[in-house]
Amino acid sequence: MRDRTHPTPKRLARSARPRSTNSRRYLAWIVLLAALLPVLLAWQGLIEQRQLIADRQFDLLSQEIREAIDERLHDHEQILLGGAGLFDASETVSRQEWHTYVERLRLTENYPGILGVGYSQLVRADQLAAHVAAVRAEGFPDYRLKPPGERALYTAIVYLEPFSGRNLAAFGYDMFSQEIRRAAMQAAVDTDATTISGKVRLVQETHGREQAGFLMYVPIYRPGLPLDTAAERWAALRGFVYSPYRVDDLMAGILGKRSLAIDFRIYDGEGTDPDALMYDSAEQHDPNPNPSHTGLQRIQAYGRTWTLNLYSRPGFAAETDLATIWLVLGLGIGISLALFAVTRLLLDRRAQALALAEEMTARRQESEERFRSVFLHLGQGVVIHDAEGRILDANPAAQRILGATLEQMRELTSIDSLWQVVREDGRAFSTSDYPVIQALRLGAPVTGVVMGIRHARATPWRWVQVDAYPRQDASGAGVYQVYAVFTDITARRQAEFALRDQSQHTQAILDNVIDGIVTAGPDGTVISFNPAAERIFGYTAAEVVGGNLSMLMPEPYRSGHDGYMSHHLRTGDKRVIGVTRELKGRRQDGTVFPMELAVSRIERSGRPFFIGMIRDITERKQLERMKSELISTVSHELRTPVTSIRGALGLVVGRYAETLPEKARTMLEMAERNSARLTLLIDDILDLEKIASGRMHFDLHPTDLAALARQALEANEGYARQLQVQLSGRVELERAPVLADDNRMLQVFANLISNAVKYSPQGGEVQIGLRRHAQGFRALVEDQGPGIPESFKDHIFQRFAQADSSDSREKGGTGLGLSITKAILERHHGCIGYTSRAGGGTTFYFDLPEWSEDRADSPAPTNEDDPNPRSTP
Repeated sequence: MRDRTHPTPKRLARSARPRSTNSRRYLAWIVLLAALLPVLLAWQGLIEQRQLIADRQFDLLSQEIREAIDERLHDHEQILLGGAGLFDASETVSRQEWHTYVERLRLTENYPGILGVGYSQLVRADQLAAHVAAVRAEGFPDYRLKPPGERALYTAIVYLEPFSGRNLAAFGYDMFSQEIRRAAMQAAVDTDATTISGKVRLVQETHGREQAGFLMYVPIYRPGLPLDTAAERWAALRGFVYSPYRVDDLMAGILGKRSLAIDFRIYDGEGTDPDALMYDSAEQHDPNPNPSHTGLQRIQAYGRTWTLNLYSRPGFAAETDLATIWLVLGLGIGISLALFAVTRLLLDRRAQALALAEEMTARRQESEERFRSVFLHLGQGVVIHDAEGRILDANPAAQRILGATLEQMRELTSIDSLWQVVREDGRAFSTSDYPVIQALRLGAPVTGVVMGIRHARATPWRWVQVDAYPRQDASGAGVYQVYAVFTDITARRQAEFALRDQSQHTQAILDNVIDGIVTAGPDGTVISFNPAAERIFGYTAAEVVGGNLSMLMPEPYRSGHDGYMSHHLRTGDKRVIGVTRELKGRRQDGTVFPMELAVSRIERSGRPFFIGMIRDITERKQLERMKSELISTVSHELRTPVTSIRGALGLVVGRYAETLPEKARTMLEMAERNSARLTLLIDDILDLEKIASGRMHFDLHPTDLAALARQALEANEGYARQLQVQLSGRVELERAPVLADDNRMLQVFANLISNAVKYSPQGGEVQIGLRRHAQGFRALVEDQGPGIPESFKDHIFQRFAQADSSDSREKGGTGLGLSITKAILERHHGCIGYTSRAGGGTTFYFDLPEWSEDRADSPAPTNEDDPNPRSTP
């Protein structure tokens, strides 16, 4: 019998078929999961990469904002340093000169956000009245210092350009009276560096929305005074060049119209105290309550620390999203599904084949659409040519650049007469040199071809850079298309032409200027040598360029030149930078000649370079020497006969005055007075000639200026009694040690006292004073005379200058006394000045530095020293 409990083979086959089908179904899903796993891992990695990119983008934007602020502050410092240089180069800078300087800067165009550039003059308490009177005399009758009150030191804003609008409110303001501003100004002098103030309310906040403000200061000093210590700089301080800033306006000028993906706040100081907030970029819109990125940056801004609190805007995350993330995810899923589909294809070939064909068709259409989109929106021009060079298609950028529509270009070749084409040098292109023709002939890319092209119906030329890429057919038998891709470089070429014209213009100026111009590198190597320099030195440019500047100098300048250059580059010592001085030059034939040299320094690519302006002053020196010799000869030849005439007249008047007729006696006395006056004139001329030629001897030694003042008071009492004027002393010091020549200082006192007595009324009083002043002493001679006329104040220290220069003037004198006095004081490292008002008397004063034992080793001025002129108030 058959065992019915075991299935037959046919039943086994039928029962195994469903199990095999289920296994194949499970296998397809396993393949899908295996393909999706690396896709998900890659997607997660890209998400992390996106976060890293977002972090880097935030850091870059933060650094960009910080660097933009740093760069603008540096640019503004250069403006102030230029203004300081203007004061250093001139004893006085007028209001018009300051206006011209600032106007040339074109602040609104070049430095948007800066409120102005000004000059604040240092005024001490005893100079206040004279300062106010001087500014009012310039045409500002209502001028006064603000805020009112008595202070030991004032810094009055006298220049501020543009001098209009808000800036008018700052005119006459004493910035030293306010604590925050004063701290910045003191730090600028103490450190001898540019500083900015803390957060302040500007006096220009007169209308509109109020903004936080700050100020930048650069100290300027009277030239020639020592500046090594803070005390010396305070003693030499002249004032400050400064700029006020409204922070919102400044940030608008720095950031311009750029679209920021992050916001930031600026705080004055290390922290983020709300009271220290100076600027908030989110003030015009709602701030992001939950920023994805935040950060702190600190700017060390000229003695101040600014804290930047930066945070992302709501759209920042969207800007940093990477399309690649979703593309990878989409492609990964697609590939996984494709694998799943391939696996299912093994299960069902017909259905899977149809699905695969549909998917490939869709991808091809997508690829073609993507290519067409790029072709239409690409910024570069693309023209497609066939194997004969005829134009098949051109994208909109190509049509715009070439000045023709696709309908006008289709079926034409690139060498058609529709266009005029030239090379960079203006020569026409030959047919065989066209990039498309070359690519067709060679079967290889032709790149970087520059050509000028103009459509027959268009006027302007367009300059393009063309790359031609051939496309081989599938069999490789030949080229069937050429893609011509070109970039519009018209703007770049126009800039190159403008730069070339400017270079030619500048070179023409250098070639025709009458002064020699020599440029040199930091090691003294000559870089350029203009034709005027060739005429002055006798060298050709080829003989000098590449050599050392010392070849143009005689000894001892030649030996010391390289040492001075290295000393300047190492220490920054600027003894000759920015000033004009006289020295000797050496021509090719070995002759030595006098010349004027002005040296300036520029920075190029981070390296210093020097420009020397040279003028041959041989003829001028010969004329000056002839003039000095003539004056000396005439003066010496006149002294002997004049002395004899004066002695003879004195003898006649003394012995025979009683026996002579009244008219004769009057004439003899007049002749005696005029001969005495002529003797004084000759002596003064000789003194000036000695000072100018360096032959006047100065016996400089430590002496007591207080004792000299008392001695001068006694020596001039007799002269004062003759004119019925009383002399009185107000010497406040027991001792006043200075380094001076006693006789020359007595001559200075005599000149000032005799002038004061001469111009004082009968019964008037002349007071001689001495007190401590800054780092030395100040001597004063005060009279009760009529004062100095306004028209004469600018000429008072000039030679032969007299307020009344007519032949009938009441007061005698040579007009040389004050000029000699000023020259003597300058040789003592001193300076002279005066205060005067019409009808109120005049006070002349001079300052000398104090001498002490610890300065005894410093070199003293000698007869050979080059006088160092000081500013005269």
